Amino acid sequence: MTTSGGLESRHIRQLDKDDHPACVALSKRSDPHSWSSAIWLRSLQNDHCLAICDGEEILGIAAFGLVLDEVSLLNIVVDRERRGQRIGATLLEAGLEWMQQFGGEHCILEVRKSNVPAIRLYAQLGFREDGVRKNYYPLGDGREDAILMSADLPLGGG
Repeated sequence: MTTSGGLESRHIRQLDKDDHPACVALSKRSDPHSWSSAIWLRSLQNDHCLAICDGEEILGIAAFGLVLDEVSLLNIVVDRERRGQRIGATLLEAGLEWMQQFGGEHCILEVRKSNVPAIRLYAQLGFREDGVRKNYYPLGDGREDAILMSADLPLGGG
């Protein structure tokens, strides 16, 4: 599938266990709190994972879980050098549309309280804040709160 919004040369594809090394590498260089290799492998085998690619290069990854009709955004990572190009928004929108094909009707997520760009993106897409999980994420020598957010699918209520 080809993306829109100025990303015509890029495509979105489903990931599998063969993409494990690329997922780990992107995560390590772009996320200060990256998933471990074991978590990536488990997610690639058991969850629904998509990537935006430019040729063979993975620019962003989104991992989704599904229980009954509830989608969980488990992780979304965009290459640090490619941020600000709507890769995350395009990937999230495509992923949630894809998850509807599996019966997804509602999406939930947690986001670090300090991740203001992600919180802003989720709100722009129609996610609302539902609460806080105190001390949810490890943070150096302490812990950080998670903001809980959710949205009905399709996004925008249409």
